[in-house]
Amino acid sequence: CVKHNFLVKDVRDLAITIKKAFYLARTGRPGPVLVDIPKDVTTAKCVFDYPETVVMRSYNPVIKGHPGQIKKAVQLLGGAKRPMVYTGGGVILSDASKQLTKLVKMLGFPCTNTLMGLGGYPATDPQFLGMLGMHGTYEANMAMQNCDVLLAVGARFDDRVIGDPAHFGQVQRRIIHIDIDPSSISKRVRVDVPIVGNVSDVLDELTRQLETSGYKPDQKALSAWWSQIGLWKSKDCLKYDKKSKIIKPQFV
Repeated sequence: CVKHNFLVKDVRDLAITIKKAFYLARTGRPGPVLVDIPKDVTTAKCVFDYPETVVMRSYNPVIKGHPGQIKKAVQLLGGAKRPMVYTGGGVILSDASKQLTKLVKMLGFPCTNTLMGLGGYPATDPQFLGMLGMHGTYEANMAMQNCDVLLAVGARFDDRVIGDPAHFGQVQRRIIHIDIDPSSISKRVRVDVPIVGNVSDVLDELTRQLETSGYKPDQKALSAWWSQIGLWKSKDCLKYDKKSKIIKPQFV
């Protein structure tokens, strides 16, 4: 249930343990840390010494993405015919909305958010297909299932998004996965270009490499892809009776 847990056996270790706990909880992939303090430690006394910094040999999260892997991602994005940008809560946690928006607008690709990623990309933008998953839009789910290159940013491919991993893997697609937690990459689906790092830092470098590479999308293929997405959108999957005298939850 927690990212890490400590058991404090000596009151002299309490201050440094609390410092480590906050360091672990707030860096890398954020998560809860348990500090278990027995009664004899709570009643004991010592000289208070709270360190300003802490270093843990066994914990050193990677911030910057590997330049070689980002270069591979640039090459993959450049050859995409039916691309898709799939983003999750990692965009929110790393405060990378501006970087994501800049990248998506540069690429001209469709973008979708998970529930935890909502707000990471402007919901009123034409390139936004709505939320993904079992409670998401038809066009977002269809684009996700039928794309040939998928850029996953701070998302974890949970069952509410992809359903059965075996079924999702039946369609041949190349996947780029950006996440600060290496254990989340290739956990549920196999990815082709894993990039471990903080989302905002990786997106900055990815954008920079795209700009310097003279990136130009396949406009003909991209136009055809948007036409297909337009057909899915035409179903208007979120429509409801707006003429009813009863106030609908959708209206509210």
